[in-house]
Amino acid sequence: MAYLLPHTLILHIPKTGSDWVRTACYEAVEGPITEIGDWHCDLQTAKQIILEKGIEIPLTITFVRHPLDWYRSAWMYWKETNRFPRLEEEPKVETDDFEQFVRNCMAVEPQGYLSALYERFTGINPGEISMIGKQENLVNDLVRILRLAGETFDEVKLRAVKSKNVGGTKTGVKFTGYSFALARDVVQHERRVLERYGYTY
Repeated sequence: MAYLLPHTLILHIPKTGSDWVRTACYEAVEGPITEIGDWHCDLQTAKQIILEKGIEIPLTITFVRHPLDWYRSAWMYWKETNRFPRLEEEPKVETDDFEQFVRNCMAVEPQGYLSALYERFTGINPGEISMIGKQENLVNDLVRILRLAGETFDEVKLRAVKSKNVGGTKTGVKFTGYSFALARDVVQHERRVLERYGYTY
């Protein structure tokens, strides 16, 4: 679901640190926080709900993650919880073999599985979303965004919030790593993510 703060709408892209962002906002931000829509409510759905409530659309933000890290995290999350962040009507890609899992995703969306997922939350055109933070710089990006939005928050409390849903910490699931060929194929397959969100190869 999305989270509506006094001055900010935060969209929850799966496996980008959004559970930590949610917890940090509840811990540190002053004022009401309203949960909007179903789990992983996307950009257009969240905006529609807000407009139907007669609320002006606020600064809208979300977070992304490097594709190599995202696929690893999503697979480990599925291994630990038997849950994978996809819509029910979308083809099943989950499998115990990590490389096959990634290649299943590639087959489902030849133009970029993660690229298509991110665009549901960021939009396709510039300006559809206000700001995009990165999971790799999660804490500092959230602090910067909340300041720019004019939110009142306790930065010390926010920075004290511990990490959430770190793969492998609960069940001991091991990730054996990418092969050269698989990493190369992911980088090529998800080049839209790398180029649009400013990731190096």
